[in-house]
Amino acid sequence: MRNYLRVLLCAVALGLLQACGGGGPGDPVAAAPAAQVPVSTRFNISVDVPLGVNTAYQSTTGIMKSAYADALINLSEGNFVIVLLDAEGKIYRQADITHWEEGPVGTYIIDADTLTRFNAVVLVSRFNTPDFIIGEALPDNVFVAPLLSTDVAVTLSSTLAYFSVAQKVVNDDDWGIFSEVVSKPGFIELRTATEMFDEIGVELNNILVSQIGLRGITVESMMDLTLVKAMTSGLIERKYTEQSSEISDVQAILTEGFWQLKSQASNEGNNINADHTSHDGQESITAQYKWDKNGDEEITLSEYFTYFSGTTAFSDDDITEQILTAEGWVGLYDYLQVLFITPRTAILTNAALNNDDDKGLTLEANAYSLTDKKMHDYLATEENHRLTKYIKEDGVFEDGAYGFYFTWKPQTDQHLLCNNRNDVADCRIAPVIAPLLYYTDLDDIFTNEPSETFLNVNGFKISDNIVAEFISNDFNTVLYWYKVAGDNWQVQAEGTWGSVNTFGKELIRFEVPNLITQLDASYDFDTRQLFLVNDKNYINIGETLLDGEKSHFSGFNVAAKEQIFALASRSNLPAFGLCNYGNTSNANGDKYLNAVIECGGDDRFNTQTISELIDQHIVQITPEGEISTIILKENNNWEFYKNSVKEDIVRTWSLTDDGYLRMDWTSPASDDNFDYWARTNHNLNDKLHVIKAYSINDDGVGSPSETVYSKIVKEYAPDQLLACDTNDSGWSFDTIAPITKQSLTQYTTQTAACLVSWEQKTTRFTENMLLNDAGVTSDDLALTFAGDSSRYLKLTDNFDGDYFKGSYGDTDGCGFNFEIRWRIEEDGTLYYQALDGSMNERIKVTESDGLHFAIKAFNHQTRWQSDEALMYTTQEGEMWSDIVTLVRADDIPEAVIIPPPPPPEPEVPAEGEPPAEPETPSVPAKGTILNDGQTCEYLNQA
Repeated sequence: MRNYLRVLLCAVALGLLQACGGGGPGDPVAAAPAAQVPVSTRFNISVDVPLGVNTAYQSTTGIMKSAYADALINLSEGNFVIVLLDAEGKIYRQADITHWEEGPVGTYIIDADTLTRFNAVVLVSRFNTPDFIIGEALPDNVFVAPLLSTDVAVTLSSTLAYFSVAQKVVNDDDWGIFSEVVSKPGFIELRTATEMFDEIGVELNNILVSQIGLRGITVESMMDLTLVKAMTSGLIERKYTEQSSEISDVQAILTEGFWQLKSQASNEGNNINADHTSHDGQESITAQYKWDKNGDEEITLSEYFTYFSGTTAFSDDDITEQILTAEGWVGLYDYLQVLFITPRTAILTNAALNNDDDKGLTLEANAYSLTDKKMHDYLATEENHRLTKYIKEDGVFEDGAYGFYFTWKPQTDQHLLCNNRNDVADCRIAPVIAPLLYYTDLDDIFTNEPSETFLNVNGFKISDNIVAEFISNDFNTVLYWYKVAGDNWQVQAEGTWGSVNTFGKELIRFEVPNLITQLDASYDFDTRQLFLVNDKNYINIGETLLDGEKSHFSGFNVAAKEQIFALASRSNLPAFGLCNYGNTSNANGDKYLNAVIECGGDDRFNTQTISELIDQHIVQITPEGEISTIILKENNNWEFYKNSVKEDIVRTWSLTDDGYLRMDWTSPASDDNFDYWARTNHNLNDKLHVIKAYSINDDGVGSPSETVYSKIVKEYAPDQLLACDTNDSGWSFDTIAPITKQSLTQYTTQTAACLVSWEQKTTRFTENMLLNDAGVTSDDLALTFAGDSSRYLKLTDNFDGDYFKGSYGDTDGCGFNFEIRWRIEEDGTLYYQALDGSMNERIKVTESDGLHFAIKAFNHQTRWQSDEALMYTTQEGEMWSDIVTLVRADDIPEAVIIPPPPPPEPEVPAEGEPPAEPETPSVPAKGTILNDGQTCEYLNQA
């Protein structure tokens, strides 16, 4: 309204609208003034953009997202350029800046030889003079805003919005819905263009700004993000279509019904909602459908609630907000009912109201054909954009599909308040200096004199970066303090307030300046018309819908909805596999966010999926074959195992609002040592998770390192790991030998078939896994065997030639403990042999659950070579499988060896006869050899 009055006064004072709008000399796309007189306009330009977004590369680190916008201070005249665009969206001239000065923090006063125009654009670069080429499109490495008025806000929203419009113009060689304001930039045209442009900026802000990382990237790289490109181009395409749509029969539309879609992803889960609203001539009906993502199930909508205006009853629990009526504050529900309808107009009201409340809304509809139009473009909305990931980019609508552009407006002023029943404090206000000490009297919000510094402000926040200070003076002044940088605040705009009495309630009404809402993306009200009221002994803030003020929403006809869900499928999500976008050693939290958005499907972590991971083994393999394992515990601690050995440090985990699994490496937790995991894909059958990780690590030297990388991890249940026993030899207790003789070649082939790998990586034994500090015996390790709990293999770091030393023992049977030498072969096989040459064995890991190892082994005993009944070669032996665990060698009990009884005295041979040959047993004594598992035979020979 203030912009309207300023421009109107300008027109009255000068007697012509050309002074407030219009072109300069030689401007080819606007009507030139009748007399070629020098043109100069003074623009007050505020530059409020995220400090992390650069117009040239600058490294920015840190995990927390910076404020959406900070005022850029200390810019120079060289950081600004004003250009004008021709009918094809190309730069045709540069405006001369004849005066430049720095105003209050983050504002700049510029005189230029152009008037207020939509195709006059200010370019701002943070570090140098903006580069551009006459005859080319706008450069994409600057911040921009159109000069629609003399008060100009250069923001991220203005940049996104204008780039999307300018690209559309270049593509079409036409200004489309902005053609009139470009060719005839008068007062009314400029006002209309401002409303449309602001609407585009708000939508892009709502869709994009909360979802993209803003620190450490350039404007150019931001505009190149897939989400940004899709949403900017799609939204503009939809806006152009809606603005050119034709008036339609709203009665016919409601008779058939229209669909509104919504998709969302949060820690509560992923879902798609579809609401069908209709009117059968007597009753209003809203049927609500939903698909909740569950595992790999395809998208199928199921009805979960239907509202009938004539019969559905609600309770206080269903109240979403309140409206002021003659009966006081009345709770509203999420449903509307038709009171009156004609082909041109419908009168609706909330399900909680009736015609006597005089709180109706008028509804009109425009319609447009969607035939052959890209579905992605018409799902580029705050509510629907997540649906696009399920639809191929080239998916188009077919015949019969229509879109609707609805316009609604209140029949009277309507004052809305949040549901503050049951002591809910959501809309209470408090002094900025005491945010928990809520105002209880309207008089308390006023001060007689403006505060000279922010420290003394008696004001309250209306968004994260805006504080309103109400002055009780002759002008009813409201000062809007804006956080320009860090914690520095300044008065950015002024307004007025007024006191009205409505239905016996005193309301303090005020209008937030358009400039303020443009600057702060955290402004969360739907309108700039706000009020304060004393309700339930506290001062609450609400918003006013003005009589006749237009608002819009979109919908689809039945055919369009059916076509959307005919093409929507989880099979259109990115194929399972690594996504390396955004991987870098020069990372920060915002670059990580962009990498997650770029790579993500619909498998983000949420409360349910994280709960399913509790107590599971989450295993990752290094390229060398070593493993690390994470186990999340229900008490929000997590355990870390490196090569199956647990680290005894208490660490905590949490699920962030962004769906990141945060795992702190230190206790207490520190923002300098933690990992974020975001799941971007999931193979449900194989229990594989594709992870985009962000790691920040402070090693005490310099700044913490920050890295974004990708990996695949596998989930194991605690009792899931099984040995691969295919083609195992079996064991004969009669011959003390394998039932089936196998060759080393057969073992190699079968082991390869048993290997479980992912990401082309397989768990394997390494020296680093099996050895600790050289020369320290207390940290030596040993392998134990699940199939024979009495058996163990001790491994030391004592090196002799090409081998390390160790021992092989068994506490069962007669007990044995013989020395071995061992080594790791190139393929990760653990090979060892008895020093006396009696046996050799090799074992290879086929799979690991992070705490244990499934192995395939091959054993050869030299006695099988000399046994005439067996006749083994050196390449033949026993193939067997087991589960082994790596433990501390000190924890292994020493085997007690039961020696054989002394041999009987030899009989003295008869005179002249040779001495008898000692009797050799056909098989070794029971309980005396590897893999015997029998009771010691010597115990019965006392």
